[in-house]
Amino acid sequence: GFLKALHNLNDHFGYIYLNVGLPISAREFFNQNPKVLNSPETAKPMDLQAVTPEQFKQVQSLANHVITVQQKNTMVTIANFVALTLMQNIQLNKLATIDEVYADIELFIKDLGYFGAGVFVDLKDAVERILVVHQKMMKLDSEKRLKLIIASPMELSDEVKKKIKGHLMHPETMATSVSVIQLQLYVNPVLHFLVPASLLYLCVFHDPGQVTEVYFERVKVLRKMLSHEFFYVESDMEDKFQEAVTFCYRHDVLAYDKEMDTLKLGKDKKRQWMLTWTLAPFITTLHVATIIMLEQHGRITEAEAAKRIQRKVVEFVQPREEHWLGHPYSLSLEVARNCLRGLADARSLIKYRGDNISYEAVPVNLEVAHRLTLSVLHRIPVDFHNNKAVCNQLLQSRL
Repeated sequence: GFLKALHNLNDHFGYIYLNVGLPISAREFFNQNPKVLNSPETAKPMDLQAVTPEQFKQVQSLANHVITVQQKNTMVTIANFVALTLMQNIQLNKLATIDEVYADIELFIKDLGYFGAGVFVDLKDAVERILVVHQKMMKLDSEKRLKLIIASPMELSDEVKKKIKGHLMHPETMATSVSVIQLQLYVNPVLHFLVPASLLYLCVFHDPGQVTEVYFERVKVLRKMLSHEFFYVESDMEDKFQEAVTFCYRHDVLAYDKEMDTLKLGKDKKRQWMLTWTLAPFITTLHVATIIMLEQHGRITEAEAAKRIQRKVVEFVQPREEHWLGHPYSLSLEVARNCLRGLADARSLIKYRGDNISYEAVPVNLEVAHRLTLSVLHRIPVDFHNNKAVCNQLLQSRL
């Protein structure tokens, strides 16, 4: 163990970027609320003061503010952009040269920058270093084309299996899922920038020509249902929606009729595809969660519901193919649990707390949620196991 630890010191770990924002003062934040700062408790010695009911109510608003400020100050690194580019190419079953990777990253930088993402840009040197740091996850082949590495299947612990899937998986499927999910973890931190625009585009794609208010109401409910995956503050919802409309209009993702106040599809296929695939695994799991809970009579524990959602995702995405053609991240137990919590927040489920969290359907509301998630569902069949942008070491070892 000691020798292995010494050997690890030779590994490349990349750079750490620190972006220190302005300090946050709770006193200044609550300055507009005298019930918080001027309660009778403040007259007591510090060690005897208790949190008043009014102060307790305001704790969540302060927590929301802290998370929002943290999101605004988060720096998107080149590792995130390389992961975005590679994941996009995998879903297109496309091999991209390093020059094409640079071009895609530059587009991502431009688009995420529009939504306020901070970026440290030193593109070529940074990409080369990232490929060294993550050499076990991705690599350039002999023709300088970027590929995801899927390692040979290995004996995984029961704990790892439990995190990925609630029932037994074939070793090859497990190896593929682990590799894709590891890549997805580098994609996830930047998705909150794209969520409003992505949901808006998907709503218009499946039902063009509606007035913007109709799309706003749909996006608002969908955001609530996905809030445990992508944090947001409800008071910012309208501003974020308008920002998404402006982005889609200016980049010809959507066309806006000012007189009718309606939206229809634009012509920028590249950005339309970006806004489609980025949320696909999450919406798939959310929709399947509504199916499972509509089938359920009475209460069901969160753990059992999550397992059933996983099984149903496999059947739902591609029931007749030998190789499953869904996104492995839609099998995540954590995503399934977050979808259940989001449906409870949207009042489609009743949540019961206790030793084991459980849920019960609110049939009328859940049926509405089911139809809404179906209206933005976009199935993207992808064979992650046999893919041009994947270096499958298992297949190579057999040759």
